[in-house]
Amino acid sequence: MNITKNIIAIAAIAAASFSGIASAENPQVWFGPEPVISGPSLARTEVLADLAIWNRAGMNMYPQGDNSSIDAAYEQRMAQYQKMRSGPEYQAELRRLGGVAK
Repeated sequence: MNITKNIIAIAAIAAASFSGIASAENPQVWFGPEPVISGPSLARTEVLADLAIWNRAGMNMYPQGDNSSIDAAYEQRMAQYQKMRSGPEYQAELRRLGGVAK
């Protein structure tokens, strides 16, 4: 019985020591799903309407996360997307998809 308790105690100390070393070496390592930043919830039709406007403005030509290709054409397309997204084009796309215009 004492041997079992000693083995459990040694294993617990070893595990605690190892986890402290591992976290000290790589404090930026994340396991599991990435944290989700929550915002306002959107209906499926709102997401699809936004995607259609994004594609119509030509923003799908630029890879996500790659900022090396930002140029004047990118800036123009982004301005066009933002204009359409806040204008009647988005509302029309939303109605076309069966969503409720806000």
